[in-house]
Amino acid sequence: MFAELQANLDAAEGAQLQSNRQFAAQLDAFRRAFALADAHPELYLTAETMAAETLTRPANGRAAHGPRLDVAELAARSVAAELSMRLMLPAATIRSRAFEAARCHDLLPRLWGRFRDGLAGYAEVRIALDAIAGLPIPADFRGASAEQRAAAHAAAARLAALDDELTELAGTVPRARFRRRARLLRAKLDQPDETAARHARALAQRRLTVESADDGMAWVTLYVSAVDAARIRARVGATATERSGQADETRTLDQLRADVATALLTGEGTPTAVRTEILVTIPALTLIGAGRSGGAHGPDRVHGTRPDQAAELEGHGPIDDDTARRLFAEAPTFLRLATDPFTSAPLALDRTRYRVTAAQRRWLAKQYEGCTRPGCTSPVTTTDLDHLTAWAQGGATDVDNLAPTCRTDHTLKHRARFTVTRSADGTISWRSPSGHLARTEPLPARSYPDRAPF
Repeated sequence: MFAELQANLDAAEGAQLQSNRQFAAQLDAFRRAFALADAHPELYLTAETMAAETLTRPANGRAAHGPRLDVAELAARSVAAELSMRLMLPAATIRSRAFEAARCHDLLPRLWGRFRDGLAGYAEVRIALDAIAGLPIPADFRGASAEQRAAAHAAAARLAALDDELTELAGTVPRARFRRRARLLRAKLDQPDETAARHARALAQRRLTVESADDGMAWVTLYVSAVDAARIRARVGATATERSGQADETRTLDQLRADVATALLTGEGTPTAVRTEILVTIPALTLIGAGRSGGAHGPDRVHGTRPDQAAELEGHGPIDDDTARRLFAEAPTFLRLATDPFTSAPLALDRTRYRVTAAQRRWLAKQYEGCTRPGCTSPVTTTDLDHLTAWAQGGATDVDNLAPTCRTDHTLKHRARFTVTRSADGTISWRSPSGHLARTEPLPARSYPDRAPF
């Protein structure tokens, strides 16, 4: 019995070591892929992009700042997008991990080796990188003067001292203790004015993030100064405690704190309270064969059909559904317009109009949850509506030729060697320059009740 227990305990420990090694190997692969794309951007970028004088790498080798992107940044975005397609991870996560891998590899080589051996975890690597954030590094001192060389030597010595001590600790103490020791070590090495400078840099990164959770819930995270966080906690806590004393109050303190914070952030009960628009989308029934004539797709099968709604030919009047579908598909001399069967808002427009309508945007928002590049998590409300076949190449502004695409991936589609296509069922396919194919399928069609639920 004891031998069986021992075997299970050993297996658990071995699995942890293997997990650490595998994660380190993945991050190292990220690091090397980004380095290769940086050295050879032509692997990803189109010939036109490489040849464009305004996009070439500056002479100093650093990324150009401003509204135009240099080839190094486009190549980095491209390799992040491909890894995102392969792993179904957000591109931002991949870039962050690749940066962490490169920084640990270059600045904390002993800890990086321990991580690759499985004896330290990713959490320890991140804590160590936080501890060296803002420290001068040897590369900051490129001059040949004695002063520059001395500064570079001092920076290298501080990093080496941190690397040695943190490597000895990693994997031997609980994570919380490792974090405390890392902070203490950094504080000992800081110059008197560096603590304030580090806080200023951290404060510049303040932000609010929202992460979806299960069961219709989400996490809202604020990254703010410790002083502001304490003030928020005090106000929310005091208000929740006061309300908990009311005779008819049944909520727990945790629930009250969440409700109080939500009310404060949304402006509940104030003139500036958030207003939410609820959209109800009905399919363009006639074009998909569910018109007024009944049959397999007639009004007895499709809820919500307006039997009195007919297609019209300008200057003539109503025409039958079959003729309308044929004219829409075949007649190049007609101004062709598909409309929402309930609102008459346009869904597909003639070539004389490039701009996407609000109705088309709502329609596509119901088909796709967000950016259609596989692996991207950008919500649909932040995307562009990209012409899959470019307008300049004859592409029409209709829902069959539009796909929600975030601004980053929209740029890559045009400047990198990704190929994007759409199948008849609405599936969007992206093929990377290396040949990897990934797909985003539209959301399942929803049934609609006979009457709106309001």
